Amino acid sequence: MRQRIFWSGLSLALAVGLAVTLARALPQNQKDGRKIMQQVLQGSRWKDMTADVTLIITNAKGDRRIRKIKLFSRKRTDDESDMLMRFIEPADVAGTGFLVIEHQNRDDDRYLFLPALRRVKRIASSGKGGNFMGSDYTYYDIGEPKLDDWTYPSVGDTTLDGQACYVITALPVSPKIARETGYSKIVHYVEKARMTIIRSDYYDRRAKLQKILTIPEMIRLAGIWFQTHLIMKNVQDNRTSEMKFENININQNLPKRYFTQRYLQRWQRR
Repeated sequence: MRQRIFWSGLSLALAVGLAVTLARALPQNQKDGRKIMQQVLQGSRWKDMTADVTLIITNAKGDRRIRKIKLFSRKRTDDESDMLMRFIEPADVAGTGFLVIEHQNRDDDRYLFLPALRRVKRIASSGKGGNFMGSDYTYYDIGEPKLDDWTYPSVGDTTLDGQACYVITALPVSPKIARETGYSKIVHYVEKARMTIIRSDYYDRRAKLQKILTIPEMIRLAGIWFQTHLIMKNVQDNRTSEMKFENININQNLPKRYFTQRYLQRWQRR
């Protein structure tokens, strides 16, 4: 899960030079916030993974919709990932697929396959703030966050559920990012002991709190912490969307063809 949480053509020398230039230009507290977020992303160093995902959407009346998903993901480079999500159940969404191809220096590619239309639809940048399959997660939320989309003007400290945390405020770097994501601000709570996000507060473009993401469960697999239960609560309309991850397997040398538009469209016929 844009916790896409969730993270090129430049030569190494140019990349290092750019990083040094940015570090000199940023205020000290912003450097710290970005550095912490980088550490969070670097903690997920696996080559590829598969998992079974259950998506539970609950409306204000308590009515629930349950979706079963098969997840495939791989690290293409240190800073770029690919992810394929295929809906398995119920029958009315079975075969629907979502593919994300991340890019470090430009917008990610997002594609949706709808079996009824029998074609792949590209999701434009302007549609990143749209709801993912009727849930409270947006297309931007799915996948690792892009650090360059945000500035980090403040870093604080707090205790959340008995855990010492950094509190990192993220602001969009431009009106374009705010418009595309739908967020005017995100506040991340990073648990210091495991350097993982355990809560994020999302503010809409009117600067009002819209959603709260909490991560009540994690497991450690091969020395890596995986968030296995994510709860996104929309406080404005009292809806909740949960994601539960099971049967996680890593480093299986997944084929590259899994992460292509062709495979996205044909996968259901395997």
